[in-house]
Amino acid sequence: MSKVSLVAILALLGACTHHYRPPKVSLTALNASPKTVDSLWNVAMDFYNRHKWDKAAAAFDRVELEMSPGDRRVLLGRIYLGDLYAREGSSLQAVREYRRLVDEFPTDSLAPEALFRAADAYFRLWRAPDLDPTYAVTAQSVDSEVITRYPNTPAATKAQAQLRELENRFAERDYKSANFYFKLKGYEAAILYLKNLVFQYPRATVAPDALALLVKAYRKLNYAEDLKDICTYMGTNWGTTPQYRSSCPQVAAQPPTDATHAGKPAGP
Repeated sequence: MSKVSLVAILALLGACTHHYRPPKVSLTALNASPKTVDSLWNVAMDFYNRHKWDKAAAAFDRVELEMSPGDRRVLLGRIYLGDLYAREGSSLQAVREYRRLVDEFPTDSLAPEALFRAADAYFRLWRAPDLDPTYAVTAQSVDSEVITRYPNTPAATKAQAQLRELENRFAERDYKSANFYFKLKGYEAAILYLKNLVFQYPRATVAPDALALLVKAYRKLNYAEDLKDICTYMGTNWGTTPQYRSSCPQVAAQPPTDATHAGKPAGP
């Protein structure tokens, strides 16, 4: 590769604007020498390490064209490109880069992390529980895929933690809906949301509050049997919480039974 060609490539990278946009010119492989490929890679990494995200993205796109299929830097470049797109707010484009790596190199050691980062990109698109949960459901699916395809990996551990956070957010969403209906005296609607919450997300952070609100709804409707059942359930699974002691004071005052345990709650 001539010095003139290399200068032209570097000029192209320097022309990028602050927000990365794919180069408008058609990029064509120039059959660069291994030394030139190393130089282009170093340019891309220098931009990346100096947080010149737009220039780094163009540089990684450029150098990948010149790399041989067996060059592992192709995979690293896709990870870096995905991270760059994510930082620029192009989360779906980031997912595509991560997925390319997983689809083309599913057994590589970078694949589990790339797949988790795809899940994380979807997770970050769901900015609040009140918003449409489509991206959250997709994140949940991809996290489960990480755990299934790559068990016992650091990526699977992170996916498990993210699933718990997603469950907490889904539970919070149901709890807010239930509280809304409860305040409007729509107790039956509130009960439906609360029972769904407790069944699907039994260990969510908001679960004790949801059960306490469920007790209130049953009392409002004089559902004596349901009230008894839910207090028993709370005592078995959340017997040490202040929500249980305040919601079911008569039951809470009784000595604990052998049924009390700290495992996964049974259904109410």
